[in-house]
Amino acid sequence: MPAQLATMTAARAIIKKNGKAIGYIRGLRLTENKQRGSVMGVGEVTKKERPLLSITCTWSCDFYLIDLLESGIPDLDKRDVQSIGLYKDTQTLLASAVDIQVYKKDVVTVSGGVVTKTKGTVFCTVNDVYLDSTSWDITENQISMFNQSGEYTSPVILAI
Repeated sequence: MPAQLATMTAARAIIKKNGKAIGYIRGLRLTENKQRGSVMGVGEVTKKERPLLSITCTWSCDFYLIDLLESGIPDLDKRDVQSIGLYKDTQTLLASAVDIQVYKKDVVTVSGGVVTKTKGTVFCTVNDVYLDSTSWDITENQISMFNQSGEYTSPVILAI
């Protein structure tokens, strides 16, 4: 395998939600923090065990801002409603999580030194993604950005 195909790069990544590619995404970051306790015992000053107490899984993503309805992960933050009251009720009573799939583009066939067919191979799936924060910026002489972040409920598992 050529060295350039051994590493996952942004040019090979495809981010999808329900099978539909998410457009204009600039970056996706997943962080899984493990909280451990300390077991020492009476009369001990050194730790004997570090048992796992919890795992917190966070995510963040950046998009190029196109407009406020089309930017971001689809269906994660339903803002096209008629009033603030409807928005609040939807957020409170219809909180829903989405799954995000990350694919990598791989070569299927090469003909005469030209890639003629590719396929998307699952790189990972992030299940039960919840939105906690949305922000955007418009800055002089810059491309406007749209950012979302939150938590997901389970660590990413890579099935073999």
